[in-house]
Amino acid sequence: MSSKAGPQPVIPMAVFRKMVAQLPAEQLSRLPPEKLPENIPLDLVDEAPYYSRRAVEGLILSANAYHLERRLNIQDQYGPEVMGALDKSQVVGNTANVKIFWQKLEDLRQMYEQWRKDPSPQNLDRLGNQIRTLNALLLDVRAENADTTRSAQLLREQACGPELASMFQQAIERLHEHSERIENLLARYFRIRITVAQHEMQVRLKQINTLDRQAENLREQMEDLRTQLEDSQTLWRRAVKRLHADQQAEHLQSRIMALAGELRSREVSISENQLTQWLDALVDAALHPLTRPSVSSHMGDGRMALYSLLSRYCQQQEDSARQIARNPFLQVDPAQAIRFVLLSEQFILDYFRKKRNETTAWISDVAQVKSEDLDGLEREILSELKRSSRFKRKPSG
Repeated sequence: MSSKAGPQPVIPMAVFRKMVAQLPAEQLSRLPPEKLPENIPLDLVDEAPYYSRRAVEGLILSANAYHLERRLNIQDQYGPEVMGALDKSQVVGNTANVKIFWQKLEDLRQMYEQWRKDPSPQNLDRLGNQIRTLNALLLDVRAENADTTRSAQLLREQACGPELASMFQQAIERLHEHSERIENLLARYFRIRITVAQHEMQVRLKQINTLDRQAENLREQMEDLRTQLEDSQTLWRRAVKRLHADQQAEHLQSRIMALAGELRSREVSISENQLTQWLDALVDAALHPLTRPSVSSHMGDGRMALYSLLSRYCQQQEDSARQIARNPFLQVDPAQAIRFVLLSEQFILDYFRKKRNETTAWISDVAQVKSEDLDGLEREILSELKRSSRFKRKPSG
């Protein structure tokens, strides 16, 4: 872009309003249209002193005609995309997506401070619900940021003359400021979300470890009953003891089902959706340039917790399918039970594949987060997961 000095800058709207209120009509009439702001509101005529209203009307007509002609010339010379980028620079800061996200983030910040003072399960649940609300807004906010970044990049690439250099530069600066504001909002959100996610994962691990000790006794009882049930079914083949064997089998089935129900009630369930949300929190905080330095030092514990929970998730799916195979009279749908049987490595691979498909709007060569950043983080997580001493699949004995 040319570095030559352009024409004098346009009069800001606030300054123009003061001029309308204070200057005589004759002096207002001498203002050149190229110095007048765009989109002067018509209600400014009513706000003007009576003696200068006709002059203000003339200025508005002159300004509209000048800016319309200039728009048409820019569009003819640079194309509609450049014109669209210039138009976008005029409305940044007032978009609904960013306003809503900011309001929800302020609510989250207050909930977060309340939770820090009173870390009760109720306050943690409120935090989790608010995070899910903000997660639903992320894609639109990121898409807007990516579009803003692309618009600024497009304007930088134009070789405009000195008469438009100031206009293009001001548009670029407005777009850059809008993008920076969005990045700062995202960073604030990612910091809170990763803190909450790491706490949730640690709480879940503690629950699992506590209930595992209680559930082990139940599993041993179920295994003993299963052995007795198999023995009773062998007796069933002897016609002379058929009635007794049937009664014994029914009694054993009833006891096994009761124990299985108690065991399921003690299990701390982990869903694919929960794992994805925790992984999102880790990935976004690790990728974002404003959060990466501040969270990387204590990200290790969060990742180790995630790997343990991911391993447990796969174990639960396999255990559920295996339990059905051993006890076919349990009323559980096998298709539902084995639907999420995934190895931990495959879960990570699937996650990043989906991430790429969903985030093309905000991962690009001009965005803050590059596609190679995502690729590198995927390799790092997979390598770390394989090295993790906690990543042990339970034998399927």
